[in-house]
Amino acid sequence: MADKIISIDSKYRNKHYANGFFSAIAKSAKGGGIAIIICGIILALIGGGILAILISSIASGGFNAECGDIFGIIFGLIFFVPGILCIWFGIRRGKMNDNDWIKKFMESSDYPESVIRDFGNQVLEEGSLRMQLGTSGIQGFLTRDYICICNLLAPCVIKIEDILGAYFVEMSNRISVNGKMRTIYDTNIAIFSNHKTQALIDVKEKTYKQIIEILKQKNPSIDIATGRMLSEKEYNQIKEQLCN
Repeated sequence: MADKIISIDSKYRNKHYANGFFSAIAKSAKGGGIAIIICGIILALIGGGILAILISSIASGGFNAECGDIFGIIFGLIFFVPGILCIWFGIRRGKMNDNDWIKKFMESSDYPESVIRDFGNQVLEEGSLRMQLGTSGIQGFLTRDYICICNLLAPCVIKIEDILGAYFVEMSNRISVNGKMRTIYDTNIAIFSNHKTQALIDVKEKTYKQIIEILKQKNPSIDIATGRMLSEKEYNQIKEQLCN
């Protein structure tokens, strides 16, 4: 999925944020919660089915470790337990209202409620930017005074005046390809604040430059390491220094 930055005009605002920013977040999260619950039910059914077959087999013929009953139980639990957790998380997420999301933003951002509400209001202002970022299309927002990476697990709002550094970083990930573990690399923007908070998301170099140009216009003191790509080791060193 390609990065995409759009301006929030009145037409977009009326369509997507008619009841306010956090109301839209709550509505979107409810839909995501249903999807998580469905995934959880599927996992729980697979795991529960495996466990039911094993329990029936053990009840009729006794426990036999040599036949792989222990492995089967473990395999069933690998599906069943995460499935139950997904169902619980999906239900919990689906029940969250506007105020619950404001509190979650407060926790991740280290700002009081007044600041988070101000950010939500600024999102709706003419000229605010909505950013579709990374391979997963996570939303970001760039307003008059704030930038936010809206990962709903830890949605981080940062005042632009509080940004210490915004860096272009190459990160590595281990993934399975045809049963073999491979290392892949992607490029990211990492933003650090003086509240010891951080926003990190994979972006293309063009998107990084667009974001940095806007941030530097608003806060020229932001360190960008001359705009060069930092290694993962350099990123970890900066993170340890600024976030601990």
